[in-house]
Amino acid sequence: MRARRSVVLPRAELRVDGRLPAVFWLGVTLKLGLVLILLPPLLQPGLEQYEGKGMSWRILVYPLAGVIVPVLWHATGARAPYPYLADNLLVLPPLTDVVWNTLDAYDRIRWWDDANHLVYAMAFAAVIGLLAGRYPLGQVARFGLALGLSMTLQVVWEIGEYWVLIADLSSSVQGYEDTIGDLTFGLVGAALGAGFALVAAVTPEAADGTEPAPVLVTRD
Repeated sequence: MRARRSVVLPRAELRVDGRLPAVFWLGVTLKLGLVLILLPPLLQPGLEQYEGKGMSWRILVYPLAGVIVPVLWHATGARAPYPYLADNLLVLPPLTDVVWNTLDAYDRIRWWDDANHLVYAMAFAAVIGLLAGRYPLGQVARFGLALGLSMTLQVVWEIGEYWVLIADLSSSVQGYEDTIGDLTFGLVGAALGAGFALVAAVTPEAADGTEPAPVLVTRD
């Protein structure tokens, strides 16, 4: 007689009706929208609203937002539940940034750039905080990780933007002032996003402080 084996399956992976959740299809829609909105600057790069915006670099970098969370999830063991909220949030900044550039909102509305740096920093910090919240870290550690990494991303982005967009020395002072303003709004947004992640993150502990009991499936 063969021995019976027990296989541990995460409870969240078991599906009652076999359907994917609505948040999955929302993510598919956002990622498809990102691809579609990148077509205008790709096919018509000479439009006035795209001049001096480094759209060629955006076209190369922005699609990565759709694969970062899935890759990280698989690389860390594909532990359920899938981080749909973090995945969808990460797609929103590049998607809306291309929309605003296409509509020329950054040039037409003076404060639009500052407002978007604030919102985008919130999104980046929230994504990092949500992913960190899947591990047994304290709230202070999760907040600091979300704040620090999101601000690092902001600084790296600003450095890249400086080298791409600020080509001549005559505009270096104006570019420097804009960078300082962007980093300030980025810091405030990162703090708000990290705070949001503390509330919305799915932690590995259940309400009573213990992990959910696994479902045991026996095989002959």
